[in-house]
Amino acid sequence: MEILTDRDSEIYRTQVLNSPEASIFKQWASPLNRLQREAGELSAMDIWQTSTRCIDELKKAGSNKLDEVTFIYTTLIKDCETIKQGRHTTTRTRAEAEASAQLIMTVTATRSLNYIEPGHEQDPMSENDGILKTIMDEIGDNAFNRYVNLFFAKKRNVYGEKIVIEPHNPLADTDDTDSPALQKEARQEAILTKVLTNTQGLKKLLNKPDYDDLTQCFETICSDDSLLSRFEMIKPNGNSWGINRKMALNIIALFVKLRKLNIPMNQINTTIGGGNNNTYLTHHRPYNDNRTAFGITTEEYDAIVGIIEGCEG
Repeated sequence: MEILTDRDSEIYRTQVLNSPEASIFKQWASPLNRLQREAGELSAMDIWQTSTRCIDELKKAGSNKLDEVTFIYTTLIKDCETIKQGRHTTTRTRAEAEASAQLIMTVTATRSLNYIEPGHEQDPMSENDGILKTIMDEIGDNAFNRYVNLFFAKKRNVYGEKIVIEPHNPLADTDDTDSPALQKEARQEAILTKVLTNTQGLKKLLNKPDYDDLTQCFETICSDDSLLSRFEMIKPNGNSWGINRKMALNIIALFVKLRKLNIPMNQINTTIGGGNNNTYLTHHRPYNDNRTAFGITTEEYDAIVGIIEGCEG
């Protein structure tokens, strides 16, 4: 699971606080933050974002929502075992992963049941009620009650007023506002499309395993927040690729060097359209007195070397 950066977390919190689910989020905010401080749990925004993904999966399941719950829970446990943020990865114990997954499923259950309007508490059970019961069966009553009791513990605000949670059914939500994770996926896709489109000649020049590995390297590089942001800088200014073309070409040259491929840079230059690409097809480590050829910093160069060396080959 890739967790939010501090900046993305702030942006996402603002979005949620201005959404129809603001009141139920506020009710969860205190216990989620306390669990993070005292038990090393995932952050409130990571919990909420992952719960939103669960809701999105339930929406996609259509009439099979109840059957989808068990698959969502199993996937959550696996995802919560490995936490990624940028270039840093943390491996958690099975117990920690299960606890996070149970918490996320409990948050999802309360959100799904928040559709009931005042005065309709005795209406016949709906599909949302079925989701709640299925989640309870999957994660167990003890885990569910432990977390849901934290949610209901606070009944009045600091002014002594009764807390009112505005009803809202997220499963019927038509709001298309993307979470930071989905926004990042769109940014990654945009960069990858431009890189692969402008270097498509390499598909014929390289053998298939090498080309597939190069593509994988670009995908991994774009999953890194810092490197993705660097890729979005237009270098050189006004270039037709609309991205950091210098960086893309630096990566290609570095890939060829590290893989010891017997392909001259002039041939690569010709294959991807010629022009002044040759200037940037350099695999040397950047240094302060010559930045013309480089679209990356020394630190980014080292990170990219690690990524290329980590790709299968």
